[in-house]
Amino acid sequence: MAETPTYRELEKKIAALEAELDSLREKEISQERNRIFGRVAHEFNNLMMVIQGNISIMLHDTDTDDPFHERLKNMERYIRSGTRLTEKLLNVVEKSTDSEGKAFSVSSLPDERELARPPGGARRGMDIYRQASPETHRVLLVDDEALILDVGAQMLAKIGLDVITAENGAGAVELYKRERGTIDLVILDLIMPGIDGIDTYHLLKDIDPGVKVLISSGYRKDQRVETFLTEPNTGFIKKPFSLAHLSDEVRKLLRSPS
Repeated sequence: MAETPTYRELEKKIAALEAELDSLREKEISQERNRIFGRVAHEFNNLMMVIQGNISIMLHDTDTDDPFHERLKNMERYIRSGTRLTEKLLNVVEKSTDSEGKAFSVSSLPDERELARPPGGARRGMDIYRQASPETHRVLLVDDEALILDVGAQMLAKIGLDVITAENGAGAVELYKRERGTIDLVILDLIMPGIDGIDTYHLLKDIDPGVKVLISSGYRKDQRVETFLTEPNTGFIKKPFSLAHLSDEVRKLLRSPS
């Protein structure tokens, strides 16, 4: 017959269980902290996208010899500094999450080449686009942030595109069904509640196998995005992006064969 555990042995087992519970609680707290940090970084990137978009529009409408032109270029440099702060925050989250053995896709800096474009870069981007595509194309812009829909639509209109918008993946799918044959390109936010950008893409592809889709996100390309990019007529653009960069990516997809 097994011996009855002594009080001390029971006490040790209870202490071990308490330690395990505390460890679980700490893990849950860490996961919740990482989730909150990731969400804050996501919102911060969206804010930077709105600011960058408005600056790009103003730069497009401002001559290089205008005294405000250089101030606007300085603001782009401040955006770069802001995204670096986000990167530092998320590096801490990434290290913490990696130590727990889990993958975590975090926001990355915008392309240095994009933010460092010389004065007039946006105008050249527009010229390149118009030379390649003098006719008007229709674009469906999808994002769950109203401010990004607003500035994004303005940026696309500056390029010379006809723009319609949807605030989520489900709405985008329904709109695409109704307007099938009139939409030349879909720009999809990657991180959205409900149906995210990748899942929305697959639903759109079921409707139209030749659909052209540009995924937009401030997050690093994870495996799902890498797989998405192996599909024809697909592209990826990082937030925050300038008018010239947007023009370049749109031009690439619109010029690709359907």
